[in-house]
Amino acid sequence: MSTRVAAPRSRTTRTRVRVLICCLATLFVACAVGTPAWAASPAPRVTGPLTGGVHDRPWGAAAFNPEDFGYTEQEYLVSGTAHAYGTARPDVPYVTRMVVYRPADPERFSGNVTVEWTNVTAQVDHAFEFLWLNRQTFANGDAYVVVSAQQAGACGILLNGQPMIDVGGISVPPCTPVSLKAWDPIRYGALWVPDDAYAFDVFSQVGSTLRNTTGVAPLGGLVPRTLIAIGLSQSAIALDNYIRTGADDAARVYDGIIIDGDGQMTLPSRYRVPTMHIWSEESGQMGVPTAAPNHRIWSVAGAAHVDWYGVRQSAELLLHNIAALPPMTAANYRESIAASSVYGQQGPNLSVPCLGSSQFQRRYAVNAAVAAMQRWVRTGEPAPVAPPFVYNGIKRAVDALPVELSLPLLAGGGLDLVKLGGLPWGLQRDAVGNALGGIRLPQMAVPVARYDGAICGLLGVTIPFAPEDLAQRYPTHRVYVDAMLAATRESVRERFMTRADGIEQMQMACSSAIPDWGVTPPAAQPAVCRNLDSAV
Repeated sequence: MSTRVAAPRSRTTRTRVRVLICCLATLFVACAVGTPAWAASPAPRVTGPLTGGVHDRPWGAAAFNPEDFGYTEQEYLVSGTAHAYGTARPDVPYVTRMVVYRPADPERFSGNVTVEWTNVTAQVDHAFEFLWLNRQTFANGDAYVVVSAQQAGACGILLNGQPMIDVGGISVPPCTPVSLKAWDPIRYGALWVPDDAYAFDVFSQVGSTLRNTTGVAPLGGLVPRTLIAIGLSQSAIALDNYIRTGADDAARVYDGIIIDGDGQMTLPSRYRVPTMHIWSEESGQMGVPTAAPNHRIWSVAGAAHVDWYGVRQSAELLLHNIAALPPMTAANYRESIAASSVYGQQGPNLSVPCLGSSQFQRRYAVNAAVAAMQRWVRTGEPAPVAPPFVYNGIKRAVDALPVELSLPLLAGGGLDLVKLGGLPWGLQRDAVGNALGGIRLPQMAVPVARYDGAICGLLGVTIPFAPEDLAQRYPTHRVYVDAMLAATRESVRERFMTRADGIEQMQMACSSAIPDWGVTPPAAQPAVCRNLDSAV
């Protein structure tokens, strides 16, 4: 391993009154008091694949059968000694887990590996990005690895699972009920994950094992050409800090990093490898260059923190795991995808009163970002430059306030609630309420609804236009389809949308009934809809 370095000391440019709302009841940040002396740790050890346990499957297992898509799903333990970057704390042992999805046929392997830092905001170990990315992963022959880097997912905040306690003659870990160790104390009884100061090194070490050529090889002998780290929301903040603390400089494991929805986090000052920030409307910052050496910022107009697709897929995954439902068949999964793939064309929905999430398909930007990052790392061609959001005077006034109301999240940092609260009024919007600037995917370029991603907390809303308003914009279904096709081609050409997602978007547009709500049967759809593979 390379020499580890301490994080640079932070520099404050103005006095702030910080009011900490610790709804998660944890503080992790330790003060950097110098670079501690340490000895290089032995290489981490991998054991597995795991079998058995109370449930005889991994927590967070896919709600469908990956074998139906030519993939294996296997789980491994990784153990070693972790370092706490930016602190004088001693190195400590750890045992964590990873779940690996790889092509069953080695000939299909693309060489690309995406490694997700699981989100633990809800104290549940959750691979949210995989819900968006699994179909693209399978279609491309990529591998996907889910890493449990944090104590909260393994056992619970301030808990690492030992010593065991006796309950009715059975030894169980003193962990929260939704944690890995409590869900399956047999399968995960060995987990020992230290606090979040060590999470960055745990994430590095797990990633390093994916290049194993001796001992247990989690990729089954496949040799990765690119390792790309990704994380959403709290995990995005963790990846910001992964860079800021010096963990990435020291480990040099990942070839690219995608930081998705970090939300008012102070950005790193430089980037060792190609790095992309994806900002939905609630995450945007004003006055930050969207392009710099090794860095791109994609601000996605219309996007909320999470979309209806991700929320629905999360619910199905949790139900599958908690209720022990059998995996969906490939046909059932396709039906689930279709039910998740709406964008307001069907009429009003639960997001209007903030009871559901925005139907704007945010996942398209995530898929495109991964494709752009893979190309950047492998060819040296940077991801395309995106325009920033357009802000008004309210945003400038809120940003100038000397008060910062901070909501800490795990792995340090957090959301600035003052700025977050000002965003719904700080974004400049058009006559129907859609944000100006940013990446304008087809759903924003040819809208059938108002998409506001900065209200209802992190959920956003989709408010469909009334049929009479739709008719003024798109007198016939053919007019709408033609406009969507032109916008989709443009997004694909600019590389803000993958071609596969462009085809899916056009399938939804063709099957809609715009300028009315409802569905147009295939026989009544415009001729171009019968050959979208060549049209997009």
